[in-house]
Amino acid sequence: MIQRVQSVYLLLITVLMSFLLITTYADLKLDDGTELVFKSYSITKLSPDSSISVYKSTVPVVFLVLVIGLLSLFTIFVYNRRIIQIRLSIVNIFLILVLIVSMLVYYLVARNAFPDGKFNFRMPMIYPVLSLIFCYMALKGIRHDELLVNSYKRIR
Repeated sequence: MIQRVQSVYLLLITVLMSFLLITTYADLKLDDGTELVFKSYSITKLSPDSSISVYKSTVPVVFLVLVIGLLSLFTIFVYNRRIIQIRLSIVNIFLILVLIVSMLVYYLVARNAFPDGKFNFRMPMIYPVLSLIFCYMALKGIRHDELLVNSYKRIR
């Protein structure tokens, strides 16, 4: 059944990951007016004279964001196979945890490189945490459906 509540949770994960692809999740303002902007695909350095350069490419982060979003979307459409949905949700939880760690590693590397800067996290930084919560709730719903179907099989 595609109209289950866990399908909504999985769709929310896909939406959050797509927003994370296009938004800035953190920034760093240096004393000389230079700003580092953290996005899922790169860390960009904005100079006061309006020049833009790529400070560091963050390919693992963008790869994880894409895989998590697509895996969540795929999990919605295998609703006939709840055991596969459970396994995909567990893999997705693991990938979300790896995404959170990799985002924090890039943050800490930049923070150590520029210790005098002022760091600001933006709202999209909580998207992976919300995705983790939604994925856990979807996993709970899928398990509940599997137990319900198995209980009906025992009655027959």
